[in-house]
Amino acid sequence: MNKRILLLAAGLLAAATAAPTAASADVPAAADEVYLAAGLRGANEVGVKGDGDGRSTTVLRIKGNEVAFAIRWNKVDAPTAAHIHLGAKGKNGDVKIDLIRQALPKTVLGVRGTVTVQDRALLDALVKDPGSFYANLHNAAFPKGAVRGQFHRLSRPVDLGGVLHGSNQATLRSKADGAQEVQADDGKKRGDADGSATWWLRPNGAALAYTATWSGVGAPTNGHIHKGVKGKNGDVVADLFFEAKGLQANLTGVAGEAPVKRAVVRRIAAAPGNYYSNLHTVDFNGGAVRGQLSGKGFGHPKAATAEVLRGAQIYACTKQPGGGFAFTQLGVTAKLRRGIDHSFVTPAAGPPQWIAPDGSAVRGKAVTKIPNGEKNIPELVLDATQSGTGGGLLAGSTQILRLNTEGGVAPKGSCKAGSQARVPYGADYLFLG
Repeated sequence: MNKRILLLAAGLLAAATAAPTAASADVPAAADEVYLAAGLRGANEVGVKGDGDGRSTTVLRIKGNEVAFAIRWNKVDAPTAAHIHLGAKGKNGDVKIDLIRQALPKTVLGVRGTVTVQDRALLDALVKDPGSFYANLHNAAFPKGAVRGQFHRLSRPVDLGGVLHGSNQATLRSKADGAQEVQADDGKKRGDADGSATWWLRPNGAALAYTATWSGVGAPTNGHIHKGVKGKNGDVVADLFFEAKGLQANLTGVAGEAPVKRAVVRRIAAAPGNYYSNLHTVDFNGGAVRGQLSGKGFGHPKAATAEVLRGAQIYACTKQPGGGFAFTQLGVTAKLRRGIDHSFVTPAAGPPQWIAPDGSAVRGKAVTKIPNGEKNIPELVLDATQSGTGGGLLAGSTQILRLNTEGGVAPKGSCKAGSQARVPYGADYLFLG
């Protein structure tokens, strides 16, 4: 190995060592807007068996006494409860903040909402030491905890709408309000004058993926797609979600995927203007806010979670400043879910990069390093820089989190000059923007 690569490797090791730790990073003032994120998985549950293949991303925005949250889950049944607990990694603790308190419709895969917390000392503690708190989702199959993850502080703001929506690229949308509702002689109340909603939809074979966010309306009971041109009422052709008594009052958005007849999905995709979204509430059982669908191009925020399917941390045997030889980081090679490739841009020098099959790509710079035991590489919070093309999966990502790490630690002891070691590892990567 030549002198230049040896110097680069030493420089990379020094930079990694200098990366701020969770305890040393600057703590924002409690009155500021602070963002925290957690990557939940079933294996993190303590004392009970969690959902083995379940994953969730939970992001909080704390400002004053208001905690806004977005939660998206995958391969886990809809929660009956979601909490913030006080408890370090590997320890169970008491519930401190309720996010979800009632069962959600089966088609729902994510929620957004707000809670007001009067305990200022609690929020100060959460902001100052987020790693001492964890998020936990519970459901009927895992009432004591399906997935769990410790919180980490982010260095940049995150769009909660993207976390709610997930990684789907929506192709249809609607802007809904009460004025677009069409009255009918059926005894039902229609048109909430104060209400509005936005829908993003993705036709997906025999299903419709959906994201709906709203304001100025009561607790929604139904989300539908109807057949009908502007100014005309029509039949429901797609039931997206249903909750007879209304969703939890503090929610402001839901996302998910609902089964719909394949032929209906094709017709909606082909002529979206012939269909409209309708959000029903307890007070407006005929429809609170309505909007015609449109297929005109638009952008929207996204967030993606992708675990390592197969990966290795790569180390090279290099001469150390104090004499002797030891393994230092040369690179990484990993294939993530969704076809994302992970590597170093330049061996030993970095920076790390992630490239999606659609051409979108990001590079990362470590902001915070969180130890995760002697046998596992650290967890990381990284700032992301765009390096790809188009508006694909990773476009818009500004933060990357490497969480739930397993293995990957460099071999200890002396080594033969010029030799390399590939150490298998696992992790979950969160791409937020």
